[in-house]
Amino acid sequence: MFHVEHLEHIASCPLCHSMESDSTLVVRDHMVSQEDFSIVACSSCGFMRTTPRPSGETIGRYYDSPAYKSHNEAGRGLFDILYHFLRGYAARKKVQFFHRLVPSKSKIRVLLDVGCGIGVFLEEAKKQKWTVFGVEISENARKQAEKRINQLVFEKIEDLPVEQKFDGISLFHVLEHLPDPVHTLKVLHERAQPGAALVLALPNPKSWDAEHYGVHWAAWDVPIHFWHFTKEDVNRLATKTGWQLESIRPMRLDAYYVGLLSESFQHGSKRWIAATWKGFWSNIRGGRENTSSLMYVLRKPS
Repeated sequence: MFHVEHLEHIASCPLCHSMESDSTLVVRDHMVSQEDFSIVACSSCGFMRTTPRPSGETIGRYYDSPAYKSHNEAGRGLFDILYHFLRGYAARKKVQFFHRLVPSKSKIRVLLDVGCGIGVFLEEAKKQKWTVFGVEISENARKQAEKRINQLVFEKIEDLPVEQKFDGISLFHVLEHLPDPVHTLKVLHERAQPGAALVLALPNPKSWDAEHYGVHWAAWDVPIHFWHFTKEDVNRLATKTGWQLESIRPMRLDAYYVGLLSESFQHGSKRWIAATWKGFWSNIRGGRENTSSLMYVLRKPS
């Protein structure tokens, strides 16, 4: 365990600006520090946030875990091999999804992936003739992504070429990590072409597995998940930042990965059979719009 001297309190809700909140959960950081963090819900609109949370100067140490796989190449264990195989499969499916969202209309399509990790999705999109741009704050992951796609990856959205506009924008399990989601979506709205699609992938705290595992649900992922979005929260956020929520899609594979971690947090081992069964059941109970994670398609009005 280690203690961080600089914790910051998030006093107001970014969606409705209410200063009132209700204590909801106390959740342990099982990945790195073994410290406990509070999740509170806005008394007015219900939007949940982690507070207090590490400051910008100290948050980096909470990512210092080999289990944070989006920033690492494949390990040697069965779990690592399976995860990275599924990551490649998911990247191909995501590119196909963007093909449907953004018809080519005989022009070059431009894709921005915010929080691109080591660049697996960008690599696949580039193979399929997209012009790609990536943003990644982790220096180690950014260097790996640059090698993978053989081009510059930017540290911040503000570093992107000023004149560049985007047809498709993705934040796959990224928005919950960012300190100011309202500002981020406003900036991306300015950088998007009219009619552009923005895709968010987010954990769903109203899913069956979230309710089943409670404080042991791995997708709380405190303190690096600052925000915990429900469908209603995403709709309010979209409206507030100029986007229109077009559709919600299930992300069924996430239930199995989250289940394995949650079983480990709750019982001390991954318990593959239990995790697989509970992931399957969560997907059955979740249907199309209440799975462990959800994909949201937002559209900039033409």
